[in-house]
Amino acid sequence: MDLSMTSRPVKRFLTAYKIHANQLTWKFSYVDPRTSPNRFVKGITRPQRTYMTLTLTFKNKVVEEDEEDDEYWEYEEEEDIHFYILENTQVERDYDGVIEQDYVRTINEVKAPLAMRKRENPKEFEIGGDSMDVDLKFLEDLTQHFKSIFYIDTYNVAHKTTGFFDFFGSFIWKNGGKKFGKLHIDPLWGVHFNEEQIRMIFNELEVDDLYLSVHTDNKLIPGLNLNSKKLTLKSTEFLSFDDVLESKCEEMEITFPGKVNVEHHLVKAVTNWKTGEKLKNLKKMTLKSRYMTERDEEDKKAFFEKARSLGIRRHESAENKGYINRDTDKAVAMLAYNGRTFQMTVYENTDDLPKSKEEFDDSEDDYVPF
Repeated sequence: MDLSMTSRPVKRFLTAYKIHANQLTWKFSYVDPRTSPNRFVKGITRPQRTYMTLTLTFKNKVVEEDEEDDEYWEYEEEEDIHFYILENTQVERDYDGVIEQDYVRTINEVKAPLAMRKRENPKEFEIGGDSMDVDLKFLEDLTQHFKSIFYIDTYNVAHKTTGFFDFFGSFIWKNGGKKFGKLHIDPLWGVHFNEEQIRMIFNELEVDDLYLSVHTDNKLIPGLNLNSKKLTLKSTEFLSFDDVLESKCEEMEITFPGKVNVEHHLVKAVTNWKTGEKLKNLKKMTLKSRYMTERDEEDKKAFFEKARSLGIRRHESAENKGYINRDTDKAVAMLAYNGRTFQMTVYENTDDLPKSKEEFDDSEDDYVPF
């Protein structure tokens, strides 16, 4: 496939998508998050040994017609184009094999250093990797090429692998700048972030959806700005709860390495929200202890006993739930706590509260990166 500006495939892309706002996603991951091995599952076509992926996401406007009512409606439908870079290996396997350098590919009429071929799905391409440095340079060149063709309005990053490259020194920061739609960092074993890197993520970047599960060399790093619309933290040894209370997030889920503390965490969070002083943007908060313990039932009773003095009303039928109103407006929060997991969901007024009894959700959602 010729990726030069004058080639037929690129011209078709330009005609269809040049003026559209598109997303570009870099993914560094050895493991398909949905299954392993993925070759046995229908509909999952990501090739084995993929460890870098570039995805272009186009939003297409779809118009549908209801002939009976003579009505039309429009909605957006996303379309993904995937470029998979496979880790170089001399071991050939019958289910995906080794991509041989048996043909020439070009980018802007310059011979590409890696072999590329279409897969059965016409929206997927696989690239035979060489060395890590060569593969990263190819990924950077491919990024620059697509930036010259399309209008990219959102950059996403998923880093879920070992420290096989200098993540913070890589090209993504030159291309994505300081703004990202999604930034999901969940590297495998052996990767530690230092204080400077943690502060960069929280205090220098603007991220709509931040997922972070990392180990640090520091026990506590105060003064972090928790301002993403959606924030998920799976390791929080470095996190000050004062920074949580100053958060501008709409949704946050925080998993603590030990027990969630009733007085220091839960009562303080509810009190600050109730007075309207802090957590003003909050729509949903989840605070979790990493493990279940024998103290869970005792902690649940302790919380609801302390909560009475804050003005919490117990739920009519659910043992683990209660309500509390904010002092500054008509907002009301539904609180749920089972001794391990605390949830606070904010509604604009009492009329918006769910009418039916809902079971307490203490499920462990499997993280599936985009």
